[in-house]
Amino acid sequence: MIVLRWIGRLLAGLLLLLVLSVVYLWWSNRDLSPEYVEAKYGGEGLMQADILGVPVRYKVEGSGPPLVLLHSHFFSMRLWQPWVDILKDDFTVVRYDLTNHGLTGPDPTEDYSRERGMNLLLGLMDHLGYPRFHLGGSSTGGAIAWYTAARHPERIDKLILVNAPGMPRVTNKYMDQALPGWFGYVLYLLPKELFRAFLQSPIVDDSLVTDDMLTEFHELYRREGNRMGEFHRMRAYDKSDPRPDLARIIAPTLIQWGEANPQLPVEHVAQYEAALTQAASVTPIVYPGVGHVLPIEAPEASARDARNFLLGAL
Repeated sequence: MIVLRWIGRLLAGLLLLLVLSVVYLWWSNRDLSPEYVEAKYGGEGLMQADILGVPVRYKVEGSGPPLVLLHSHFFSMRLWQPWVDILKDDFTVVRYDLTNHGLTGPDPTEDYSRERGMNLLLGLMDHLGYPRFHLGGSSTGGAIAWYTAARHPERIDKLILVNAPGMPRVTNKYMDQALPGWFGYVLYLLPKELFRAFLQSPIVDDSLVTDDMLTEFHELYRREGNRMGEFHRMRAYDKSDPRPDLARIIAPTLIQWGEANPQLPVEHVAQYEAALTQAASVTPIVYPGVGHVLPIEAPEASARDARNFLLGAL
């Protein structure tokens, strides 16, 4: 009996410890208000427009032909700052936070499809009065970019794809299973330090992930509504073959890729080239020793190449 009581107390103690740990993680990773993250990360020139029911946060800088830049998954429009610094002398650079990213917050429709992403992009360009524009996108932003260029070729002058996803690849059958409904709440229990390895995984040089970058990433991820929005975005991931869409693109296209990309192998460059059968031109540039996030790993070189491409110097 004494042993049983001791085991019972031990199990009760462990259960209490588990409950307290979950409560602590939930509290220490609680949502941050839109006002807090905007005050800290909005910076100068932050604007907002209601686009199809979404309060899109965006910035417009520079002068010249309009150029829209769509950021990578999990990042924000701040990813593009090195490019903006180089491109704003020749272009009117428009960038914004995708839904459930950065300052924009979740989509109230819970629709995170490429079609919805395209419609929000075109809605913002209509709001700004740009019937045609250059378009560039990194990673997830690249998928929205090629989808838009395929479905609305009359709107896109030139297209830039930076480590764009979509090409068929070998996957883990267990990872292809639908996410259970409770999984979204797990995202509220992930501690800040866990994201350091997550940020370093697509980047070749781990030292580029600084403490400030980690804090910014984690706090914008905790912006009210972003995490549950991420759950819905993960559920909506489109695994269909993009090549029929890519074959519809007519805009001159620049493909920029990290040779050491651990997420999307460099072999995808040739696959994109082969799929862009109707593009006026296709220019591939591969960056040695670089991974998946060019605006962080090779900001100046990739921005200069993008500038030369848009100006017709490539």
